[in-house]
Amino acid sequence: MRIPFHAPRAFTLIELLIVVAIIAILAGIALPNFLEAQARAKVSRSLADMRSIATAIEAYRVDHNQYPAENYDTPLLEADNLGNPALPNRIKLAVLTSPVAYMTSLPADPFASDEDVLNMIPPPVYHYAARNDPLYPGAAFWDGANVENVYSHWVIQGNGPDRSPYDPSWQFPRYDATNGTVSLGNVLRFS
Repeated sequence: MRIPFHAPRAFTLIELLIVVAIIAILAGIALPNFLEAQARAKVSRSLADMRSIATAIEAYRVDHNQYPAENYDTPLLEADNLGNPALPNRIKLAVLTSPVAYMTSLPADPFASDEDVLNMIPPPVYHYAARNDPLYPGAAFWDGANVENVYSHWVIQGNGPDRSPYDPSWQFPRYDATNGTVSLGNVLRFS
């Protein structure tokens, strides 16, 4: 008795191309959603980091009866984007980590810009501005309510998903996720 020989069945080129096309279409649909989820996660992380910094700032105020100064007289002053003297952000907020550890370390801004002169000491941290800044007493930003009609003693700013460089004049719209994950605006927290 002779056993009939059956050649193994293989996929044709057309079948393989159809499968590759379907996978490409699914990837094209899924990739933007994945990137948007990543941006939303970074914004949530920024807000949580700012909440931790705000708690440390308020604890500092309880102990010292004032908020940390934004700038102070030191040879470490740098020129900001407008040529004004300013401290790098890591040094401004260092009072929160030592000698008393209100925070164990300063969180890095996930949207930091490489063009930010005040974040040249890695890792780049959030920007901090305070009403009791001895270098700029009575700055226009602090005269009355700010642009969001919030009377505040300090503000923390992150660049936001558009990664726009730091603007020393604190011009913003606030980042709003309803405008898309890469919309203009900064992630902000006021006192």
